[in-house]
Amino acid sequence: MENVGTTVNKKVYALIGGIASGKTAVSDILRDLGAYIIDADEISHNISRSGGKGEQVLKRLFPECCCFGAPDRRKIREKVFGDAEALRRLNKAMHPLIIDEIKRQISMNEGVMVVVMPIPVDLGRYSAVLNVYAPVETRIERLVKRDNISVELAKEIMAAQMTDEEAEKVSDFTFVNDGNTDELKKAVVNWWKIYVEK
Repeated sequence: MENVGTTVNKKVYALIGGIASGKTAVSDILRDLGAYIIDADEISHNISRSGGKGEQVLKRLFPECCCFGAPDRRKIREKVFGDAEALRRLNKAMHPLIIDEIKRQISMNEGVMVVVMPIPVDLGRYSAVLNVYAPVETRIERLVKRDNISVELAKEIMAAQMTDEEAEKVSDFTFVNDGNTDELKKAVVNWWKIYVEK
């Protein structure tokens, strides 16, 4: 894979952060500023749907998590978070499909692109890595409310991801999303003006 961050007529950034940290809030601001957003989670949903490239993969890996013959993403999530081996098998099977689609979308577009990544991969290939941070307690509260899951499952999901400290180490910039939307927008816009519009 070419270094997508330095391709002619393109600037491609990675946007990472733990679940419920506010990656969507930041990507929405970046979209309004003119960036083309490539969402890895959205790609995962699309390829897992009926007829998608990932449907048969999920059926083969988790037949017990299928409902009326179709993969049930909620059941799969409940299974893999808390089962490290199941999560490893899921990631090994699905990541290549997701990465291929990310590469395809990058190749088809120009200008500024932002790849939103729940699970960071190939970070060295981007113009810069942007990180979204939110306090753990805030993320748990958001996740329980947003996905209607238990606090225990929310903690298991978060425990399976990169820690905040690890994310900050691999990032070039960190946006704090502690609930103050005005401050978050101001920080993202300032970053854009300094590093993208320069």
